[in-house]
Amino acid sequence: MRRLTTLALLALAARPLPAQDAPLARGDAAWERRNEGAEGRRAAAGPIGEAVAAYVEALDRDPASLEARWKLLRALYFQGDHTSGDRETRKGIFGRGREVAEQTLDLLAARVGGRDKLDAMEPEAFAGAFAEPEAVARIYFWAAANWGLWGSTFGKLAAARQGVAGRVRDYARVVIALDPSYEGGAGHRMYGRLHTEAPKIPFVTGWIDRDFALEHTRRAYEIDPDHPDSMLFYADALLRFDKTRREEALAILGELAAGSPRPSHAVEDATAIAQARDVLAEHGNPP
Repeated sequence: MRRLTTLALLALAARPLPAQDAPLARGDAAWERRNEGAEGRRAAAGPIGEAVAAYVEALDRDPASLEARWKLLRALYFQGDHTSGDRETRKGIFGRGREVAEQTLDLLAARVGGRDKLDAMEPEAFAGAFAEPEAVARIYFWAAANWGLWGSTFGKLAAARQGVAGRVRDYARVVIALDPSYEGGAGHRMYGRLHTEAPKIPFVTGWIDRDFALEHTRRAYEIDPDHPDSMLFYADALLRFDKTRREEALAILGELAAGSPRPSHAVEDATAIAQARDVLAEHGNPP
């Protein structure tokens, strides 16, 4: 009887853990609950904190997992952008995201002969260099997002001088090359927003081009014209850099301001809708 009991226990121990016990699955479940307890643009700390902890555990178990890495970066971005208005707290969260991002890029660099070679690669070369191009695109997108908001906590001028804008530019170009339709044209959206918002400083960000702001926010809007951020960024770029299309921009903002957040993206969309209303008010067209 004792032998049978021992064999039975060994058999149970050898079974794979149920999906809900795997840290990646727990992280995904918590991510889907990130809107629970939210108040408008402010998310509750609990669900996204659970997601971050689960993805960290997944990464501890498998440091080579690209999926765990990009999902952790995504969760840190949301945690920093939507759970705290405190500057130092945000800086710490995005700083952690920046560290995870650079560690992940070092991991990718080891596959192509080193970080110098990785950073020198043309965006078009990435698809042939990695067996998981979609995961690589997500890594670069969320790396850029964390870097960008880490830099924004210091102010636009300081961030530009620290080279943040250049990183966001280079990382966004990789996303565009690998997966231009990801998250409704997120690579184009980020690249266009960078050229909209970043200050043009000689010898630092002299490459900033307002025509790129219009071109790439338009591309993102064409990929997914219902995406709130694409609507907001394209309309804002039109208002700033193409005065002849003011009425079109105001119409897009009016549509966004009158809409409701998607249940799956309640906090993110509430933020875009509130910003659209602010821009309308600035231009004398309150919703």
